[in-house]
Amino acid sequence: MDRVWWTVVDAPWRAYPAAALALLGLVLVGRGLWFGAAGRPGLLRQGRDTYAWIRGFQFAVGGLALAGVAAAWVWRQPWLLVVALGILGEEMLETSRILTALNERQRRSGPTILGRGQPTAHRRGRGPAATSGKMWGWRTAGSRKERAA
Repeated sequence: MDRVWWTVVDAPWRAYPAAALALLGLVLVGRGLWFGAAGRPGLLRQGRDTYAWIRGFQFAVGGLALAGVAAAWVWRQPWLLVVALGILGEEMLETSRILTALNERQRRSGPTILGRGQPTAHRRGRGPAATSGKMWGWRTAGSRKERAA
């Protein structure tokens, strides 16, 4: 095992897979900063969507860590490998906790209309009876106009 490890680390061809790894890392940085994840804009084109901002940050940090691993492999610097993987692990743990908190907050806030964070009529205090049929376009026998007539 030790012989295989040193063969990979000291191989004369190590620059080629390291370059591919660095290129993949740069693609992830570009995706995180500009293109984003799950159809949302990236970190630089982001407005006020905290969830999308954190996801873009995760992609960017992951890409930078891959570039750091590639540099550590080419230059044979184990301290650079440790730093790159340490930063990757810490940032992924931290941002994952933030995303978990955001998901929990959204889950506790109740249902939303069209996913835009606006509370439904029930959450605004009008109660479910106010929207029982109107929301779907049904005619209800208990509407105010029918009771007045």
